[in-house]
Amino acid sequence: MTTLSLSRVTRLLACLAAAAFPVLAWGEVVVINSENHPALKRALSETPQADKDANGQLSLEEYVELLPQQRPNDPENPKAPLLPVRPNGDLVIHEFEDNNLGQNPKWSPVHATPVKDSTLGNLGGNWQREGEAFNRDLQSGTRMMRRRVGPFEGKLFLTTIGNSQRAVGTLRSPIFLIEQDYILIRMSGGGHPGRVCVNLHTGQGVVRSATGHNDDYFEHVAMDVREFRGQFARLELLDQHRGLWGHLNVDEILMTSRQGDARVINNRPPPPVPTGGLIVSKGGRDQGVLKLENGELSCEGKALTGEAFLAVNPMPENAPRLPGSVHLMNGEVWNAEVLTVEGAGRKKILNIRSQIFGAQKIPLSSLSSMEFVAGAPGDPREPGTFYRKDGDPLPGSLIWVRAKDIAIRSPLGVIPVPRASALRFVLAKPQPPAQQSGDEIGLTDGSVLFGSTSFESNQLIIQHETLGELKVAWNSVHYLRRNLPGLIWLDNVPRTVMEAIGPALPPPAPRLSTKVSESHARALRIMPHTVLRFSLPAPHGPAIFRGQLHPVPGNQAQLEVTVLSGDSPIWSRKVESGSGPVSLSLDLPRSEELTIKVAFDGPLTFPCGVDLRDAHVIRTTNLKP
Repeated sequence: MTTLSLSRVTRLLACLAAAAFPVLAWGEVVVINSENHPALKRALSETPQADKDANGQLSLEEYVELLPQQRPNDPENPKAPLLPVRPNGDLVIHEFEDNNLGQNPKWSPVHATPVKDSTLGNLGGNWQREGEAFNRDLQSGTRMMRRRVGPFEGKLFLTTIGNSQRAVGTLRSPIFLIEQDYILIRMSGGGHPGRVCVNLHTGQGVVRSATGHNDDYFEHVAMDVREFRGQFARLELLDQHRGLWGHLNVDEILMTSRQGDARVINNRPPPPVPTGGLIVSKGGRDQGVLKLENGELSCEGKALTGEAFLAVNPMPENAPRLPGSVHLMNGEVWNAEVLTVEGAGRKKILNIRSQIFGAQKIPLSSLSSMEFVAGAPGDPREPGTFYRKDGDPLPGSLIWVRAKDIAIRSPLGVIPVPRASALRFVLAKPQPPAQQSGDEIGLTDGSVLFGSTSFESNQLIIQHETLGELKVAWNSVHYLRRNLPGLIWLDNVPRTVMEAIGPALPPPAPRLSTKVSESHARALRIMPHTVLRFSLPAPHGPAIFRGQLHPVPGNQAQLEVTVLSGDSPIWSRKVESGSGPVSLSLDLPRSEELTIKVAFDGPLTFPCGVDLRDAHVIRTTNLKP
């Protein structure tokens, strides 16, 4: 038991004692019963026989006896679960004191009854998890974070920080009835509205949302729900951010009649701003809905001024895709179903099936890996290794791939593995060329292809070296990143860190992210006290440097960013904490070298840094019509 918290035993004793002894609340002696508590009043009206002493009131002791019992079944007037009540009258939604998050936390069981005229679904059931973020056991998470969160209640709390930074997920409560004025949450963590947060859903959608402040110290947050009293609701805990401060900590969630000194949320969250897509062209950068009609690309109904360099469509939530994929040596990824391997020795061929280009035969010599279940980019891929769902990775060589199993020749002999247990077999590390020929195309099924492209009707035409001509509907294209004469993407050119100075250690080296989002396709993260130089290819001459400068999520520092052409400064700007993105369009008299300096413009504060998004140089002559 921590000295900062009450034990569950103490709580239980206090709850039982409350049935017999008065409770001091706000200076008044109050005995919790159906006369003064809405949950007990509802319980008495729904279950009159629970008033065992027939005094016309339901005591807290009588209410506690009702909790394990099934609520009455009334399809026309569904009965919400009864929630545990503390001696001070607070209703307990969740205390996070049990490793089994899917278990119903002592709510009364109810019949699986649909809630009429609502999108909430059915009453009943347990807390539901999706994804990996909420799969860590509470004990190890509490041990890891207890010194960072400050005082907490009980022995355990929920945190998603112990999982992989790439792990995301959702935890949803069963439906309950809003019976108090506030939902009180002790929470902390990332400040990413809509991504790392606790949401309250009613039949009207998300009506309240609470997020952290990029700080792990617990605080009380009170959702003002007075206008929703008497309505059904459910809570949703989200961790959907991969990156800095992409975690959520929650100690307990209560319903209460008092807000106390909590931070109060009394407004609905703003609706997400749909960007619709992104286009970077000769005419500049725009965001909005992209349409391809009659071979012409437009943004928000306006035709493009000049050729498109980059186009990004939002990724559909439920894009159809096959379960596996193949990774090629040239860096391509094909979403496909991995079927069988035929042939022998160096002439082995892999048979696959794709939604877009049908059945194909691929020489194993062209493959980096075959993925029976498509993995994430950061998953381990050691050459000569077979990865499986249950068991350690197996080093060895591939013997066969059949409909029912895969066989690996390992130091222990030939090991057949059932197909259902297979994740992937890695043959070699990919070796993409230093400069890809053709454009890069990302499809909504997760495939990444290279080839020359053009528009026809409402389709993207891809001339592919192996697959020939492919015609892909525009709504199946996630992004198109083109390689055109006179266009230089900075992530493709040599870069040198000229200076990296830190208070104790040098700052981390600039890091390139290739994860495509609705706002960008490439992002180069540069930390303060870094001088980064790009060597631009010939021919040299007048050009324009363009891109977007964006503070890293949660940036707390004041920074100064300077851009130089050669040794001559051409632009400088102070980036304040909390400031938005800055668009760049700068003339380069001679495009030989481009240097970017990032420095603190005040005290050292963390997190800090800037992301340089979709940075490119375009020769001035190539901007002419």
